[in-house]
Amino acid sequence: MFDLGILWDEHGLVSDVIPFTANFPRADIHELLSGDLLHQVIKRTFKDHLVTWIGEYLFLMHGKEHGKEYLDEIDHRIAAVPSFPGLRRFPKGHDFKQWTGDDSKALIKVYLSAISGLMPPDMVHAISAFLEFCYLVRHSVHTDDTIQQVQHALDRFHHFRVIFQESGVREDRFSLPRQHSLDHYPRHIENYGAPNGLCSSITEAKHIKAVKQLWHCSSRYEALGQMLLTNQHLDKLGASRADFAA
Repeated sequence: MFDLGILWDEHGLVSDVIPFTANFPRADIHELLSGDLLHQVIKRTFKDHLVTWIGEYLFLMHGKEHGKEYLDEIDHRIAAVPSFPGLRRFPKGHDFKQWTGDDSKALIKVYLSAISGLMPPDMVHAISAFLEFCYLVRHSVHTDDTIQQVQHALDRFHHFRVIFQESGVREDRFSLPRQHSLDHYPRHIENYGAPNGLCSSITEAKHIKAVKQLWHCSSRYEALGQMLLTNQHLDKLGASRADFAA
């Protein structure tokens, strides 16, 4: 038996939860789960893993003082991106506390050019391969050819990410559930279609309106009851507005 705390802290696994399909005949939870671009690819693998590993590598190779200089140079490059339709500017670089999915999507567009020439070639190739995978799986329409391209980009990412292990950044290898989930995307696309239609970002806007905004409107003390009541009032106002308009 593994310690539950270690499983969660080291691997992100919750082992004391029984899947709701446990007693379903012929049900396999691994076949029922689809991919989630926002939390598996964009926010976790890119921002929480790769961007973090880049910083850890710089501190490991150059020390705290010089590593900070390299990170500052990356931030300067990101901040220097000119205004252009479809590109978001980061005037203060990418080092800020509250990250959203949109922040990560915007950083993806400029990050590769920001680290080019500052990192080992294989590390840049690893980021490049992942970004190619990321853009491919976000297509709204897929064919057999695009699925093969997804697999090819994933294979390249697996080949080049070894640099993070060889450099000492990832001494415990890559036993990470979020990155493991990437292996299943070609099959997910074949079974469920384009991941764009299954991404949790679809419900993110509702989460902001129904939870985050109401939290800020509450007193923050026993906020749940206040939030539920406010939601009820807003629903009734919306229904009345629709009735009056009719």
